[in-house]
This record gives sequence, structure tokens and C-alpha cells, in this order.
Amino acid sequence: MSALPSRVGTRRTLSEHASKQLLGRYALPLAREKFVSTPTEAVAAARELGFPVALKLCGEGVAHKSERGLVHLALQDDAAVADAARSLLAAKQPDDGEVGLLVAEMVTGRRELIAGLVRDPQFGACVVLGLGGILTEALGDVVFAPAPLSHQDARRLIGQLESGAMFTQPFRGEPPVDPDALAGVLLALAEIGLERPDVISVDLNPLIVREGRPVAVDALVEILEPGDDDPGRSLERATPVPLRDDEVLERFRPLFHPRGILVAGVSSHPGKFGFSALHNLLRFGFKGDLFALKPDGAEVLGRATLQQAADLPDGAVDLVFVCTPTGVNVELLRACAAKGVRAAFLASGGYAEAGEEGLALQKELAETAAELGMLLVGPNGQGVISTPESMCAQI
Repeated sequence: MSALPSRVGTRRTLSEHASKQLLGRYALPLAREKFVSTPTEAVAAARELGFPVALKLCGEGVAHKSERGLVHLALQDDAAVADAARSLLAAKQPDDGEVGLLVAEMVTGRRELIAGLVRDPQFGACVVLGLGGILTEALGDVVFAPAPLSHQDARRLIGQLESGAMFTQPFRGEPPVDPDALAGVLLALAEIGLERPDVISVDLNPLIVREGRPVAVDALVEILEPGDDDPGRSLERATPVPLRDDEVLERFRPLFHPRGILVAGVSSHPGKFGFSALHNLLRFGFKGDLFALKPDGAEVLGRATLQQAADLPDGAVDLVFVCTPTGVNVELLRACAAKGVRAAFLASGGYAEAGEEGLALQKELAETAAELGMLLVGPNGQGVISTPESMCAQI
């Protein structure tokens, strides 16, 4: 089973307004706002929402609003809104495309989160939660969880943040974050990931904590549209298939808990990867069956070697540690899969880092592993360790 079938189509980032329209269908807590076209309409919208308001230039081509000065905050009256609207419309650039104005209520709070959705090649749709605002990139305090989520899973995520105490306890006179309200945000994002395979990513940043409840003041959604050359292609087939938690564990089990290991490309030379991997597996007492593959069948470290993967006992090996040249690895995977091998760790080099030819070989290798239902880690891997199995396949 492959977690990421091939994609076709064009990536498209929706405008902030269009993003929020999509997200609003999933009951996410969004700041109240109105989309308008003129300064006069902006003033009317601000009066309806109530001052103070925020004003932004909005369009599919508008990126990096803050860096370009396209966000005006805490506008207190009609004149301030009209002046800001005229300024924003005048700042439009040709690449911005069709634009309008977003008039939004001002949402204030001392704490900010980031929440979102990403699609991972192995895990499928994953919910993201982290410390938000300007600290997102600076501190990198972010946690992930694969969809679907239970309510309990969603509530647990906040406690996994290093800065979690800022949200689970009172902070500078503000109450803790309502755990059920935050869990609702994460569950809605997981639902989007499962129901909307065309949604590649969702970014809610910042998610401001107001009176203990999260409110999204900015949002962006990236979608995948069918390509012009294949308009009938199903987006359902062009996006990752989400894996349940038990499926994720089972998929990675042969990598970390193999019944047996084959070291392919062993060598009698201490400087070679194939020697180091076999030596370390023996030295640290790997608990499972251990086999070595060497084309000439010569002994290595006092152990007999196989000349071909077809000589493996059926079902004895879950993991192959690959130290062979790029030219033989596709057929090696096929031969191993025929004997029940479900995971491959590649120490081999000479792939994408070697240029276009290597990139083509890497693509072929990944496609072969997906076809075989084999977990593939690498290439250019340095090794894998699993202490419960006394497994040190390390170079």
C-alpha cells in the first residue's frame, strides 16, 4: 500500500476570503468580516461590524500582506477606514490579480496559536498545532497528529507543546484555553483532510486566544485542481489516502521490529557500508534472524552469505538494509518482496544528489516500492536503530 498515490493537477492558493468561505462550512471559529470592493463599502461594513476594525487587501495573487504593508489594524472611525481603503487599493500590483478589501473585527489576546492541515507522503492528512504568530518560525514549537482524530487525541495535542502551559493554565490575567473549543478546531481540520482530498493544506495563523477561546483571524487554503491535460482525473485518486493509527503502526513495524534482516551488499572491507551494518547488527545482538547477501557467496565476519535474494527462506525477513549499487536496487526490491520483505532501508547513494540521471533512478525506485507495497526509507541513509530489538543497523 502506498500512502501517496501519484498527483496530477495544479496547486492553487485561495484568497483569504475564499479560504475562509471554505473553512466556514466546517464550523471553524473565524473572525467576523466582510468582503467589499470600494472605500464607501468598507466604511459601511466597519459600521456594521463595530469599531475598531482591521482592513486588508485581499486577492488570490496577494501574498505576504504584512511585509507589503497591506494590513491596517485598529481603525477607529469612518475617516480612518476610508483613508486605509484608498491606500490599500492604490498599492495593488499587476501580479495581485483581482482584489478587494476585507473588513474584519479586531480580535485581541495575549496568546496566539497556529493550527492547520498538511498532507504527508507517509501519514496522509495530518493536523498541525503549534505556537503561533511571529514565534512560529523562531521557536518551531509544533506537533502533528494523523487524521482521523478522536476528541481525546485532539485534547492531548495541546499538552504536547513545549509551551503548552501558556494555554492550559491562566496566563497574564487571561483564563486557560477552553480545551473542548480548541479540540473542536483540530477535529474540524481533520474532517476537512478526510472529506476534501483536493485540499492540500490549511494554515490558520494566528489563532488568537480571546477570553479562553481560539479565533482564527487569518487563513489560507491550498487546493489541487485537475490538470488541463487530464480534466477527468479524480482528485480522490490524486491525493494521499489517510492511514488510521493502527495502519501507521503496522506500516512501520517491519522497519523497527523486523523478524529478520537481510544486509544486501555486504563486504569484507571494514570501510564499506555493507561491512559496518552487518558488524553492528552482530555486535549489538540483534534478536531476529540475520542474513547477508554477497554476489560471490564469500563468508563475511565468519558468516555464510547468500548469492541472491531468492535464496532467502519465505517470510523470514521483514527488512532489507540496502548497500548495493543503484543499478541493481529495483530488481533487488522485487526479489525481496517476493520473499515477504516489507521494508527497505537504503544506504546506497547515487540518486537525486547525482543529477538528472540519479533523480530518474530515485523516482523509479520509489514507484517500485509503492507498487510492491514496501516501506522505503532513504536513499543515502545513515542507519536505523531500534533498542527494543537490540537492532543497530548503523553505518
